[in-house]
Amino acid sequence: MSHNLLKDITATVGKELIDKRITLCVTGSVAASQAPEIARELMRRGADVHVVLSPAACKLISPALMEWATGNPVVKELTGRVEHVELAGDWPGRSDLILVAPATANTIGKIAYGIDDTPVTTVVTTALGSGIPVMIAPAMHQSMYRHPIVLDNIRKLRSIGIDVLDPEIVEGKAKIIKTSVIVDAVVQKLSFKDLESFRCLVTAGPTVEHIDPVRIITNRSSGRMGVAIARETSRRGAETTLIIGPTEIEIPFNIKTIRVDTSQNMLDAVENELNSKDYKVFIGSAAVTDYRPAVSQKVKIQTRNTPKLVIELQATPKIIERVRKIRPEIFIVAFKAEYGLTDTELVRRSQEYLQQSSADLVVANHVGVDGVGFASETNEVFIVDRDLKVTHISRASKGEIARHLIDYVAMKLGVKRD
Repeated sequence: MSHNLLKDITATVGKELIDKRITLCVTGSVAASQAPEIARELMRRGADVHVVLSPAACKLISPALMEWATGNPVVKELTGRVEHVELAGDWPGRSDLILVAPATANTIGKIAYGIDDTPVTTVVTTALGSGIPVMIAPAMHQSMYRHPIVLDNIRKLRSIGIDVLDPEIVEGKAKIIKTSVIVDAVVQKLSFKDLESFRCLVTAGPTVEHIDPVRIITNRSSGRMGVAIARETSRRGAETTLIIGPTEIEIPFNIKTIRVDTSQNMLDAVENELNSKDYKVFIGSAAVTDYRPAVSQKVKIQTRNTPKLVIELQATPKIIERVRKIRPEIFIVAFKAEYGLTDTELVRRSQEYLQQSSADLVVANHVGVDGVGFASETNEVFIVDRDLKVTHISRASKGEIARHLIDYVAMKLGVKRD
């Protein structure tokens, strides 16, 4: 088989959509300009993307552009090849998901009433008859979106099982949502739901401790690893709550999120959640500040009057110990970051930590190394279990690290994937 260089980006970010065939249907909204980006991001997570354009969409974006974006021929009209059946019919090679993005008010209305007079609407009609999941991302002027019949059509689509992703209302327009949100929704829809019976509580990001109202003690944690873990557990069906310190990382729209500031705030939030719900798993990936000022000043310290400042620090509470006390049966995953150690030393310290703590697993990684740990898109970790067995996960995106970690947790909990 010849190599398709247009597909070289496939699975370069993640493998969540490997072996998934997605048909991207594009209609005549100016938001069609986002279609190449949507297609490419789906491919970066492993998907094989096929594109169907309505006649109106062809006036806005070129079929050649979408062929370049996906590496596959583009359907812009239905021929004797019965492309709608090929893509969405009831046969083994069909698509796993039909994504209409953007979807105009006109197309939404036609789908709602079973009208199939464009390649897009015919593909969707065929998919609905074949039981293929359909997802729609509307885009139109806000006045159109507010039309009672358009809103009724959207309710009708949801009532028959179509996922409609709410648009963003900006500048008087119901704009198509961000590509990252669309991709998250697709991955969520197509992920294997092996954790549906679980509740997972995840902590992420740094905490801050106040010296005075404007000065803090903190660390360089970005929260990416914890957010990736929460995204993974949610995708796999777990009811997930994320407690996260100060960070600007984008969090998936469908994950319950509690934002906190200090280590005490995080501890309080964890205790409140554990006392209110029966969580099965706790994953403490937050980089909780180890020390805080014994006294936090209520007003800003004036440097002119304080040329030398001595701050007494005290240890912050250990959240994992409180988790085990509140929920003795919960499965606890702890994280341990170390600086300047060899891999052997990192593993040894993690094994010692595990023997002294109440955690069931320890995930250890270096910090201060390019491409690993804090403020990085990638990570490399060692997982140590109660038997002191060590599993090394080589450097990969934090999404991939999260997938491997949750696979390991699921295995430890006896979750079957069949």
